[in-house]
Amino acid sequence: MSATTAVSTRSELTTRTAGGTLGALAGLAFAFLFFMGTAMLNIPNGVSDAKLVAWWSDGGNQLTAVLSMYSFVLAGLCFLVFLMHLRSRLLAAEGGTGALTTLVVWSGVVFVAMLFVAAASRGVIGFAIKSPSDDESLPGADTLRYLPQTGYAVLGAGGLLAAALAMATTSWLIVRTGVFGRWRRHVARRAVSRRSRRDAARATSCTAGGSPTRYDR
Repeated sequence: MSATTAVSTRSELTTRTAGGTLGALAGLAFAFLFFMGTAMLNIPNGVSDAKLVAWWSDGGNQLTAVLSMYSFVLAGLCFLVFLMHLRSRLLAAEGGTGALTTLVVWSGVVFVAMLFVAAASRGVIGFAIKSPSDDESLPGADTLRYLPQTGYAVLGAGGLLAAALAMATTSWLIVRTGVFGRWRRHVARRAVSRRSRRDAARATSCTAGGSPTRYDR
C-alpha cells in the first residue's frame, strides 16, 4: 500500500468517525429536546371552559407553550442532521439505487414535517399573545381546546407512523447489510494501527539507547 493510499484511507476513516459522532450527538439531542418539549407542557383535558381559559390566561403557561414549541422545532432540526448522516451510511451499504435508504429518508422527513405542525399547534397561542409585534388577545375556549388536539392527532397519526416506518426499514437494512458491524471493524483496525505505530516508536527509541518516549493514549 502506497503512502498516498494509506493517508487517503486514514482520512476517510477519520471523516466517517467524525460524521458518526456528530450523527450520534444529533440523535441524542433530538431525543432530549423531544422529551423536554413533550413533558414541559401539560394542557388540562376534560375541564370546563372557564378552567381552560384560566389556564391559558396564565403568563407562565403561555411561556411554557412557546418553549415547548421551540423544543419541538430544535428536535426536528437535530433529527434531520441525524438522518443525513444515517443516509450516507445506509446508502453506501445498500448500493444500487438505494430505494430502501430513500424510503428511510422520506419517512424521516415526513416525521419532521408533522413534528413542526405539532410544534405550531402547541405554541402558536402563547406566541401570538407574548409576541410584542402581535399582542393578540386570548381566543375562545373552543380554539384553546381543539388547536392543541390538532397537533396531537397529526403527530400521533402521521408522524409517529412515519417514524416507525423509518426505524423498521433502517433495522432491516442494518440486519441485511451489517453496515454498523463493518464500521466498528474499521474503527478497531484504526485503533490497532495506532497502537502498532506507538509500539514501533518505543522499540526504536529503546534500540537507539534512549529512554522510551511516553506517548499518551
